[in-house]
This record gives sequence, structure tokens and C-alpha cells, in this order.
Amino acid sequence: MELNSTSYHSQGLARGLAALRVLGTESQPMSLAALSRSLDLPKPTVVRLLAVMEREGFVTRVGQPPAYSLGPSLYALTESLGPADLSQLTAPTMKALADELGFTTNLGVLQGRAVLHLAVEEPARALRIAAGGFLDHTYCTGLGKMLLSVLDSHQVDEHVPLSEPYERFTDHTITDRASLDLELARILERGAAIDDQERNRGVRCMAILVPAPDQPTMSLSVSGPAGELGAGDEARVLDVLTEAAAAIAELPRLGIALQTVRDRLALA
Repeated sequence: MELNSTSYHSQGLARGLAALRVLGTESQPMSLAALSRSLDLPKPTVVRLLAVMEREGFVTRVGQPPAYSLGPSLYALTESLGPADLSQLTAPTMKALADELGFTTNLGVLQGRAVLHLAVEEPARALRIAAGGFLDHTYCTGLGKMLLSVLDSHQVDEHVPLSEPYERFTDHTITDRASLDLELARILERGAAIDDQERNRGVRCMAILVPAPDQPTMSLSVSGPAGELGAGDEARVLDVLTEAAAAIAELPRLGIALQTVRDRLALA
């Protein structure tokens, strides 16, 4: 009898959590019928779930006929967790990526005429390519070129050096806008950016976008020795990188962590 009771309450909890997830994806309150269809549960069952959650403040009922949205108790619980640190939030995924490939991983966004490295994780090996938390050039890095490739031409103007030729770091560095535009078109078509020893001699980098459309555009990259990240390695690396980027996009509290970053940048 005790086992049956435990099973019953566990089922109710699972259904309640599922209802909160569904409500959390909607920008407008949901009707009982719509929520019942989404959960694939009978209306009487959903009514009982909603009644409990409304009483505890996790659901709010509005209008007539009634519609439902997330309640104040849920938002209070979220706020009680405090600010989310982006580097800590992404660390497990990025560290796993770094260790699997043996390359340094970086997460970045555009910041003026530079790319800002938001988080960095290094592989468990002696060779290290870069440190995180700094600004770097856009036109000669994997992160930067990937982020530039999805912008309109006039927007690109705002994120590259004001005058040509751009600063040259190696024999591979792109130093003029016409060549950069051709490169950005290739990146957009390919869906990945390659920094082939453009920023640092002997270092190659591959970057892709993080598929989080409701958040600021971010790019995830891996950097390693040119001899270990050659053209023949790109397909394998891209598969692993794509999986990691998708995992980051699905991280809980990602939006909160990014808002913390935006607030910090606004005060800088």
C-alpha cells in the first residue's frame, strides 16, 4: 500500500513539473483545453494539478474562461538562486569538449570592434593555446569571423577596424574588407569558421554558432595546433563541436547568466 501511495504522488509530481515546463514555453496564458492537449491528460486531471499549484503560487489563473501562466512562487524560487555565472554554468560542457578533442574551447560574443571571450576551458594536457576573459580581434579569429558572418554588411562595419589594412599577425591574416567579405560568405555557406593560423602562427581554430535564438548571438570554438586540427580533422571536430553548442543552448538559466553579462558590460 505504501508503494502504491509513493508511486501515485511521484506521478502527480512528474505531471505538475511537466505542466510548468509547458507553461514556461508560452508567452501568453494557456487555456485548460490547450494545456490538457499539450500534456495528453484528461481535463479533470489537469484541473486537480492546477488547483494544487495555484494554491502554492506556482501557477496563476486569469480571465474567464480561465487561462493559466507561471506564478510568483516559481519566479521567487528562481530569484532566490542568485545571479548565474556564465563561465561556471558552461564549464562542464566546455571542459568535456576540451578533454575529448584535446583543444582549448572558448565561448564569445561581439563587443564593439572586438570579440569578448566569455568563458574558456583548457584540455588536460600541457599545451595551452589561450586564456579566457579577454577581448580579441574579430576579423582574424574563428569566434569573430563566425559572429561577423551572420551580420548585414553595414553591421559588419561596426565590428571591424576603422581603416585598412587591418593589423597583420601572420602571413595568413586577412587585412582588407573585400577579402574578409568573401571569407564571411564562405563561412555562412559552410556554417563554420576556420582561423587557419591567422591570429597565431601554428594555431588553427574552428567555430560555430550556439543555436540559442532567444539569446545574444554567441559562438563556440576550439583551438589547437595546426598539425592536430588540419583539414582532415574538420569533419570530426565539427560533429563534436556542434553537439556541445547544442548542449550549451539548452542549459538551464542560460538566459539569466547572459543577462548578468549584459548588465556587467553596460556598467563597464
